[in-house]
Amino acid sequence: MEKFKRVQDWVIAVLGLYAALSPLFYAYSGGSGFSVVVAIVIIVCAIIALSMPESKPVQWILIVASVLLFIVPWISAIAGWAAWNLRIVSIVMIILAATSLKAIE
Repeated sequence: MEKFKRVQDWVIAVLGLYAALSPLFYAYSGGSGFSVVVAIVIIVCAIIALSMPESKPVQWILIVASVLLFIVPWISAIAGWAAWNLRIVSIVMIILAATSLKAIE
């Protein structure tokens, strides 16, 4: 597969950017620093996945980081719509990373 062509990784990168910037738009009741760090890791991994489209370890890291983003609301005491925002975004990223991994195999 050609570099920078996989749609799933582009969407993951955009969703990661959204997750990183979401504390600016939603009133997070808890600490949002951990969610921002995890979102930045996701963005970096998505860019690496775009540049190395046949790399399975990067896709696995994206899946693990997305699962971590899913549990961040419980770890950081984020509640309300901000928590649902992170959960929905992370579920979409998990599905997209899994489909990218399946496409590699």
